[in-house]
This record gives sequence, structure tokens and C-alpha cells, in this order.
Amino acid sequence: MYEPVHRMRKGAIIVLLGALCFAGYVFFALVGSEPVKVAETRLVRSGGRVLVEGEVRNTGDDTGPLQVEVHYFDRDGHSIGRDIVSVDGLRRGAAVHFKSPPRADDGVADFSIYLNHGRNPYGN
Repeated sequence: MYEPVHRMRKGAIIVLLGALCFAGYVFFALVGSEPVKVAETRLVRSGGRVLVEGEVRNTGDDTGPLQVEVHYFDRDGHSIGRDIVSVDGLRRGAAVHFKSPPRADDGVADFSIYLNHGRNPYGN
């Protein structure tokens, strides 16, 4: 009666180790899947105008042109505008500073940034 319990524990350990290895693989695959990162962003207010500035860094292969989409939100989380900043392609290891065009500060409380790499091979 001791052996079946021992075999079950051994099987459970093998399954657990396999699951942990798979989870580790997925984590590292996702970490490396987006080589272009946005860093050091901030909302800048000046004279009733607002803009977002930051830096785009490439940790992967050379890229083609990118678009940095800045979405603005009011205090209630409602979208109140969007700007697009075009960035030329980035070489491996390069970084570039970006700045959205100044816009009227119509209650901007927060922002989010989306990187657009253009159309994928499937056309969307």
C-alpha cells in the first residue's frame, strides 16, 4: 500500500515541475516579446496647455517607423483626446525622446501611451 502513494507523489512532482517549467518559459517569452519600451513619461502643464513627454527605447532588433499614441483622460476616467507622435525607426539599443504636441488643458488628469508598430502581416 505504500508504493502506490509513493508513485502518486512522484507523478505529482513531475507534473508540478513540468508546469513550473512551462510557466517560466511563458514568462520569459512575454518579457522579450516587446523589445520597444516607453520610459520616463510625464505630463507637463504650462500656461493652460498640456503635453506628454518621455523616451522610447529599443532593446531588440532594428525597427521600422513607430507611432506613439497618447490618450488623455479626465478625473472620471473618460477619454478626452488623443495625439500621435511619429518616431523614425530605432536601431538596436537606441533611445529617442518624444513630446506630444501641446493641447488645451481641458481637464486632463491622466494619460496612457500605446505603441503602434503599423499593420501586421495579416493586414490589421
